[in-house]
Amino acid sequence: MSYQFIASLIAVYLSTVILCVSSVNLRIDEFEERECYGTTVGFGYSGTLEFHYQNLKKRYTGCTYIHGNLELTNLVDPKLNYDLSFLKTIRYVSGYVLIGLVTEVEIIPLDSLQVIRGNQTYRIMDDDYSLVVGLTSRNDDSSWGLKEIHLPQLKEISNGKVLFLGNPFLGYINTIDWEPILRGRQDAAHFQDGPYNESVANNKDTTMCEGGRRWGDSKALCQQADPRKSGPCHADCNGRCFGPESSQCCHNSCAVGCDGPSDDQCWMCKDYQYEAHCVGFCPHKSYPKLQDCIQY
Repeated sequence: MSYQFIASLIAVYLSTVILCVSSVNLRIDEFEERECYGTTVGFGYSGTLEFHYQNLKKRYTGCTYIHGNLELTNLVDPKLNYDLSFLKTIRYVSGYVLIGLVTEVEIIPLDSLQVIRGNQTYRIMDDDYSLVVGLTSRNDDSSWGLKEIHLPQLKEISNGKVLFLGNPFLGYINTIDWEPILRGRQDAAHFQDGPYNESVANNKDTTMCEGGRRWGDSKALCQQADPRKSGPCHADCNGRCFGPESSQCCHNSCAVGCDGPSDDQCWMCKDYQYEAHCVGFCPHKSYPKLQDCIQY
């Protein structure tokens, strides 16, 4: 066998390896950001409780961006082993988040969720909510129910209010400062009918987190610092600013915060990004993919 032939075989082998590695990297990149579609059934579900849970798991596994609403409901079968770790990748929800009738779950791990846009809200008790957590304990057993909801990265609920009700075992919620998350909207966080367990935590314990504000008993679950650089914003600024004056408001397309008044100085976009600018919708000759407008 000639050296030339051996060399050609090695070259083919190496090129095959490179192609394989490239294809693996491509697949990894593809799944780093994954778009999926939410639901609009509220507290309803179809099929058996096990089918409902498996359907949730299939829908949201690997998902980072949800078009529509995240509805986590009817996790109530004590015979099922509910593993909700598939929720940890979700970073953005364009609609509302509804968590209810989850009596067989102790922790909701939304560790990566940063923005709830609230383009669609959940109407209940004559009000519009973008985050609802309720009815999370067994009626016949006072020792079991939802204990923690992990939202350490949550920086903004752009539109709509927050409602907690009927969560007798849920801890830490009473330590959270909701005002910066809700963009300074007044009377937007509602707590009713045993919304949380006050005995679990309070703001007096500051050894772990600043101001005692936390989503659980871990430093990794401390509430994010207030994104507003100079304290409360001017009343004209809709809760997002880079200074205290009325001329220092963030652009209305910004989420979380900004470094200046333009739509290309946002820390995050409320809706979409087009050529480094935050926009409310994708312009002509482009289409939305995740939060980017792709030209064609």
